[in-house]
Amino acid sequence: MKNFYIGLIHSPVLRNGAAITSSITNLDLHDIARVCATYGLGGYFVIHPDEKMRAIATQLASHWTQGEGKEYNPDRFKALQVLKIVSSLDEAKKEIEERCGEKPVTVGTTARKKENFITIKQLKKEKNKPVLILFGTAGGMEDNFLNSLDFLLEPIDIKTGYNHLSVRSAVSIFIDRLSLSD
Repeated sequence: MKNFYIGLIHSPVLRNGAAITSSITNLDLHDIARVCATYGLGGYFVIHPDEKMRAIATQLASHWTQGEGKEYNPDRFKALQVLKIVSSLDEAKKEIEERCGEKPVTVGTTARKKENFITIKQLKKEKNKPVLILFGTAGGMEDNFLNSLDFLLEPIDIKTGYNHLSVRSAVSIFIDRLSLSD
């Protein structure tokens, strides 16, 4: 699973149909980092264009990676070692390319009905390449952004008629399914 990376997109995401930039939340920082560390993923990128928001996120993360927070909760420290806060998707892709020697395949996720989805099983076939799986905050990634990615991953849909998971839950479910697929 080391070739798989998670990216959490904060812009452009949707709110009531309009493209916005959402805020970074503390829970997204450490909960998704814990999933990435548990499953042995290559890394976790929080992607936000606003310098002040990135500074706040960096300060929150550093509480758990330095000093008292590190000593108080060493498990959180260990999980946050996979976290990198960056300004853009291009910055995340560049870092993965530097680590792996090739550009990552970009895979978007959405709960909205779209065409041309790939399945988890198909995604698993990309395991020999670096793969950056992107999740959107707020109401999900904006359509033009999604359309710019290499693939879209089939949504989580268990036919209940309701499909609005928190991003932390969606990441957990997708990564667990990816680890179990053949």
